[in-house]
Amino acid sequence: MIFSIKYPNRLIKSSNGYVTVFFTASIAIIMSLILGLFVSIRENAIRVKTVSATDTAMTSIFAEYNKELWKQYGLIFVDSSYMTQSYGMKLPEEHLKDCMNQNFDECRLGFLGGTDLLKLECSQAETLAVCLSTDDQAAAIKHQAINLMKYHYKIAYIDRVVEWIKIIDDYNLSGGVSYDEAFSSAGILDSEYGLDYSGWLPSDTGGNSLSEDIVWPWNILKRVAGVNNISTTRIDTKAYAGKRELNKGNLKCEYQNNPSNFFYLREYALLKCGNYITPKDGSVLKYQTEYLVSGKNSDCDNLAGVARRIMVIREAANMITLLSDSDRINRINAFCMGICSLLGIPEAAELLEVLIIAYLVNSESKSDLKIIMNGGKIPLIKSSSQWKTGIGSILSGTDRSDKDGEGLSYEDYLRIFIYLTGEKKLILRLTDIIEMDIRNTLGNEYFRLDNCFDMWKAQVYVKSDHGYDFTAVRKRQVLE
Repeated sequence: MIFSIKYPNRLIKSSNGYVTVFFTASIAIIMSLILGLFVSIRENAIRVKTVSATDTAMTSIFAEYNKELWKQYGLIFVDSSYMTQSYGMKLPEEHLKDCMNQNFDECRLGFLGGTDLLKLECSQAETLAVCLSTDDQAAAIKHQAINLMKYHYKIAYIDRVVEWIKIIDDYNLSGGVSYDEAFSSAGILDSEYGLDYSGWLPSDTGGNSLSEDIVWPWNILKRVAGVNNISTTRIDTKAYAGKRELNKGNLKCEYQNNPSNFFYLREYALLKCGNYITPKDGSVLKYQTEYLVSGKNSDCDNLAGVARRIMVIREAANMITLLSDSDRINRINAFCMGICSLLGIPEAAELLEVLIIAYLVNSESKSDLKIIMNGGKIPLIKSSSQWKTGIGSILSGTDRSDKDGEGLSYEDYLRIFIYLTGEKKLILRLTDIIEMDIRNTLGNEYFRLDNCFDMWKAQVYVKSDHGYDFTAVRKRQVLE
């Protein structure tokens, strides 16, 4: 106890105790601050590491896109089945979880004497939303195909196709005549008319004769178009995306629609699919573009469907050419009057003239079809000098087989028909073609487009041994 010298009875307080208390309190506050900062840093580090690991893991998942789909069709989609018969998003969720835990693994620090200060583990990953390739009438496939074609299109050729379609529309070349009427006028008759098909009808791979429903298309191809070595491949359309019940995603595919997309989508289909003139190697259907146009379950039917359409256009176009040639019409009229006068029935001249005109148009059209189907070209609307069939050729029974050097080829007609095909039908049939070709490759026997996705929103649950729990929601898209 300390007393004052001047005032012995007064007690004096010491200041040394205050300093000790101050430093003690300061150290406690600083340590609390340091420990608080350490906890905050650890918490933020866990949060950053969780988000970073999730992004990295989702990038890894999207790097597992189907390579065959990219190779053949330039499409980037992740197959959620991973070449198995699994459905749903279970396997991608497991892959996401495993990838995250590999990113969290810090066991390598032990060799350096270090310690994992975060001790994180992904306990669960789940899908919140996903956009499948077949959702909204295959909007994702259309979007990727259109983006791909922006690097391949030829605007000048597209302008030519538009001009051809305009001519067909102006002259009504594809309307007013049903395909059945076209068959009758072309002399394409089925078995009920007593035609003998024995000896030239093909057999299937099992050695059995083809079913009756292939007789009709085989007739137009073999006898009218002069086509040989016709593929008889058949498919079960119900096994493919266009007609089976599909898995559905729950993430809206919102893509900007542009008028030019109409052309890009159709040019993509023409670029990626084979046809009768230039078949695609390794394809199931040999006439893929014909399938896009006709949608039948056999190569023969699809090829015949295109031949019918060409025949209808050629007959309408040739009728326009013939009726506009006054000199040729006058010669036909004179011929008919002469024949009917000799027979003593001049009143039948008009009927005979109609029959001869119809026969000339039909003969010219069948010759055009044969030339086109065998790789030649025919002008859409002929001039009088380009007309080949005359009364003399009818009487002699000759059939021209020359190949004109200018005009529209078979593939040009296919392009016209693809442009005239409705977008919904086109994209559904295109998904069939894609599934056929991918399933035909090694390891992709169970491939389904409605298992493929290019947009995914997932939530992960992360826990730490230090008592922290975090969730992260991330969304990833192929084209972003």
